[in-house]
Amino acid sequence: MTLKEQVLTLAQPEDYFSGLSWTGHLLPEEILAFKRVRQDHATSGWEGISAKAGRYDQHRRFVFLMPIDGEGKLGVESEVWPVKEGEALLLFPHQIHYYVEVPEFFCWLFITFELRPEDVLKVEKLRGGPRQLRPGLEKAVASFLDLYQKENGLGASAALAHVLAELAHGVQVQRPNEEVVERGIIGRVKRYVMGNLEGELSNPQLAEQMRVSESYLRAVFRDETGVSLGHFVRSARLVRASYLLEEGKLGVNDIATCCGFQSVASFTRAFRRTYEMTPSSYRKRLQD
Repeated sequence: MTLKEQVLTLAQPEDYFSGLSWTGHLLPEEILAFKRVRQDHATSGWEGISAKAGRYDQHRRFVFLMPIDGEGKLGVESEVWPVKEGEALLLFPHQIHYYVEVPEFFCWLFITFELRPEDVLKVEKLRGGPRQLRPGLEKAVASFLDLYQKENGLGASAALAHVLAELAHGVQVQRPNEEVVERGIIGRVKRYVMGNLEGELSNPQLAEQMRVSESYLRAVFRDETGVSLGHFVRSARLVRASYLLEEGKLGVNDIATCCGFQSVASFTRAFRRTYEMTPSSYRKRLQD
């Protein structure tokens, strides 16, 4: 078909002031794609974010993670998710995350990006952990990387939206023995902690509640989750605090109390250690 023939096939618009637009389409912005191939607990950079180093990441960007080679464990807030080849996942803004286990040699793809506020709900179903890769997802990722490396911003944005759509159709991965764990002592500990964040949650107190010895509880919790019991409690409290700071209904003093911190000073120290800023600065940054 010649250009003239193609033009002649056009119909006259019913409304000369309303036409095609990208409104309604998911178009990620500020996209960055990079790899991670090593773990270095001593560095202050991306490779140093791990439970072993006591460093956690938390920011306003989405993170698409796809292991290309090598499997490990990723801590996300109060959960630990195994990650391996054949799976991918999406982390949401402000989710505390860190690496519990990574292999000596591995290759993981990271794509971080931002979304317009009105588009966030379009990816909400991707919360909850890794999903199995569909046959079309690897091809979609390859197409995205080709456009990204050619610095085709609009094309890469549309291609990344296609990647997320493919991920949404993947089956969510169930963690091994997840149902058994949630029915067992680990599940009971998690439920008790999340329901009593304002109270005392020391190891002896939790062991007493679970009617087991403190040494047994510490050992079985680390074996099952990959993190210490104390780390889990701190993470759960800080995650709750970050949500309350975002919500903006309570003052910092009240948030410290309802999240189980003995004082505003201890809350600020713990918050700064994880988020590298004070609770007040965190709230102010969200409002800017």
